[in-house]
Amino acid sequence: MGRFEPLEESAPPPRGLFGATCAACGKNTNLGVKFCTSCQVLRSDAEHGHSPRYAATRMSRFMGALADGLIPSVIGLIISLASVGGLLSLELWLGSVIWLIWFAAVAKRGQTPGKQLVSTQVVRTDGAPASRMLMWAREVGYRIAVNVPMLLISSLYPDSAIASIVVVLIAMVVVADGVAIFFSPDRQTLHDRVFGTLVISIRPVKQTSAELRAL
Repeated sequence: MGRFEPLEESAPPPRGLFGATCAACGKNTNLGVKFCTSCQVLRSDAEHGHSPRYAATRMSRFMGALADGLIPSVIGLIISLASVGGLLSLELWLGSVIWLIWFAAVAKRGQTPGKQLVSTQVVRTDGAPASRMLMWAREVGYRIAVNVPMLLISSLYPDSAIASIVVVLIAMVVVADGVAIFFSPDRQTLHDRVFGTLVISIRPVKQTSAELRAL
């Protein structure tokens, strides 16, 4: 009988200084992150040979959230042609209804009115598109969970010290939710983590030769 040479073991996948190598740019990136920390490509796209998508910038995330918060007020101002009288003014409610109708039209694309204005889009953490149901839960459900208790407490107990404390605590949670994008490597808010979502940029990006090799 002939002598058989043992099969050579395949080389392990390359590991960079921080534990992984990006399939798009070939640079070091952190283990466990969804976006490459060097080129900001969505790693699952590069690793599976899909057309690469990139993380939305922190500024575009902030501007999109700011736009979503201001749109109802701006529409209310246009409707009334005057300053909004109060938090529960008719004009503000009309502005909120128009925002909701606008959102219903773009939710299927993983967007809100603010995200449409700044060209960003919500996807799931595995890179799959965000469903319409997920978008409604993420955007409308989150806003209801935050705003309704605040409005009810303010209306039912306007002069109560406990009500003021509760309102301040809810406001702090909202601020912390937004500030989280500046500390998260994947630029996620707290409610992104709850709903398992990421936000990507949909602006055209000039791809380098290294990134094109991942296609």
